[in-house]
Amino acid sequence: MNFKALAALVTGLLILMTTGHTVMAKTMETKTYCVGRLLIDVPTEFEVMDFGGSINGLKIERVGAGNEKDLQNRIADRIQALEDKKVIEGGDPVIFLGTDEVGGFTIIKHILDTSIMGQITEPWTEEAYVLSDGVIFHLIGTGTKDKLDFYRENMLSVANAIHPRELNEIPSEPGFCLKDAFVALPPGNENIGASFIYPTERSILLRISTVVREPGGRTLDFSAIEGADGDPVNIAGLKGKELRLQNKEINLSAMVGQQPTKSMAGYKITLEYSDSRDDAGSEPVTGEDAKNIWEKLIKDMDIKR
Repeated sequence: MNFKALAALVTGLLILMTTGHTVMAKTMETKTYCVGRLLIDVPTEFEVMDFGGSINGLKIERVGAGNEKDLQNRIADRIQALEDKKVIEGGDPVIFLGTDEVGGFTIIKHILDTSIMGQITEPWTEEAYVLSDGVIFHLIGTGTKDKLDFYRENMLSVANAIHPRELNEIPSEPGFCLKDAFVALPPGNENIGASFIYPTERSILLRISTVVREPGGRTLDFSAIEGADGDPVNIAGLKGKELRLQNKEINLSAMVGQQPTKSMAGYKITLEYSDSRDDAGSEPVTGEDAKNIWEKLIKDMDIKR
């Protein structure tokens, strides 16, 4: 190791020892994440804090590794717990409504016992456990008599299209990404978001929220940027507005999107960067760093094709 390299190493160690922080690399190295149907470049110093979502109201949870026997045991244990009235949700006991075998999957039905407040009514909850590539997933949705076919079709389509994925993996086929899952389906009614945090300064956050509507689907609400302050911005080919506020705190935000048409999906993307420290804009992420992070985010973000 030459003298300059050694000096740089010592300086870095002194900064870490005296401040407990590492100064953000000025090269602005980034890592590409797949969030929903978007590709977003996030500085490597940031960590995933939260990452989840739903499609047509169906929530997806990754349970863990398993095989067919593990899957059947998981289903049996859940049914037994419901039959034994051991499941409590939000302080209310859960009433087991039975199971249905649909499309090769066991759908477990139950409803909250809210009789103390009056008559028990719809909707009820429907669950299914799915085994894909050695990983068990838990799908949680809704059931009502008038829309049961829609809910069941939605659950079955996800059950047949879901695959495990690593956080850094970007699948090549069309579909949407969750933190540890990929669902190979065309655009539906999706709500997916992720939050990233600077590990040693937990008041520094990046958030992205994506709402997708299938072609011909319901209109999206852009009232938050209609007639509001802000400057025009184009992110991933979608138009909208951005607002940069830097007073005591740093708050950078943008909303862009397009309404669904008969032939194209609709998108609404909300992007936020916030530094709420008392000394916002100081090391390890300065005000100039924040500006560079933000401009790279909005420049390089793209819709996964």
